[in-house]
Amino acid sequence: MQKRIPALFGAFLAMGLAGPAQAQDEAPTLLSFESYQVRPIGPTDGVEVNQREGREELVVSRSAVLLEGVEFSEGVIEFDVAFENKRGFGGLMWHASDQGDAEYFYFRQHKSGLPDAGQYTPMRSGLTSWQIFSDRNGMGPFAYTYDGWNRIKFIIAGDKADIYLNGSVEPILHVPDLATDRGNGGIGFRTSGPNGRIRIADLTIRSLQPGEGIVGTPKPTEAPPSGVIGSWSVSRAFAEADIEDRLTLPEEIAQLETAATIQAEPSGIADLGRIGRPQDEADTVMVSSRILADRSRSVRLRFGYSDRVKLFLNDDLVFDGDAGFRSRDFFSLGTVGFKDSVVLNLAEGENVLAAAVSETFGGWAFAGAIENGDGLTIRP
Repeated sequence: MQKRIPALFGAFLAMGLAGPAQAQDEAPTLLSFESYQVRPIGPTDGVEVNQREGREELVVSRSAVLLEGVEFSEGVIEFDVAFENKRGFGGLMWHASDQGDAEYFYFRQHKSGLPDAGQYTPMRSGLTSWQIFSDRNGMGPFAYTYDGWNRIKFIIAGDKADIYLNGSVEPILHVPDLATDRGNGGIGFRTSGPNGRIRIADLTIRSLQPGEGIVGTPKPTEAPPSGVIGSWSVSRAFAEADIEDRLTLPEEIAQLETAATIQAEPSGIADLGRIGRPQDEADTVMVSSRILADRSRSVRLRFGYSDRVKLFLNDDLVFDGDAGFRSRDFFSLGTVGFKDSVVLNLAEGENVLAAAVSETFGGWAFAGAIENGDGLTIRP
């Protein structure tokens, strides 16, 4: 029987993990690490197991691995991790699937002690959404040592996680909502970025002990504005080039079939990664709502997006923007919030608000809120 690489391998290649790939009819070689078998799901030359100073360590360099045969729901995951003070990203995946869905926490190796030194994000179809989950419940000020090992501890229970570092009494980061809602799955490690390389040792995976559980509480964050549009109709994906330089919405794009109706996250932001990941020739979707107005009127739409958007009202372009990672300057992260606004001149009756949202990296998203929405009925 011909063997094939699991779907997650292709998902990680699509995220730009560099290195030679195995032929599609080859199965990744399992590596023994401590009491586990490790399966590479990214470039195999970026994964190795070494003996160093009497310890066995797993090295993941711009690649990814899963622990073979491990299914995890809730409990404790602990390990020692070491990395250099260089720009790179790497960390733990849990509740992972072969389709590229997972909960993911990663270290920003070069940002010790800064507010965004550690980041939680869901992964959907291999797409990380860190630009969407960028508040104080998604990021924490982890202070690392670069001279030796850092001991990190995850307590995962229900839909929440507490993350500790180097014996901290309180969690450095409390994640109040594990956004993929998978509840169980595999465990693995992933690295990316120019110097994404981590060494892992003394891995422990165990059940919760009596009296052990979640103790963290959600951090206060900025509430979404009033009038948030809570659900959106999302079309099948198409190429951004199909809508480039258009001042009116092409009929063939307006008539694309609906792929899904997506509910906004608690932040009010719709994570478009729920429908899949962008492809080279399918990196754009139409996100739309129908607005029924009791009279002609002008309203203000507050909105956010990632990475690029063309916003149409009744087929006419009213906004065209780019907020992708480093699109504006070197320090621009492209995080999503209700930071832009535009006036919508609504006609009496039905109006169609449609956004062509294109994605390259970091989170595929759209969010909208209409202030003073009395007399308006909004539906996908």
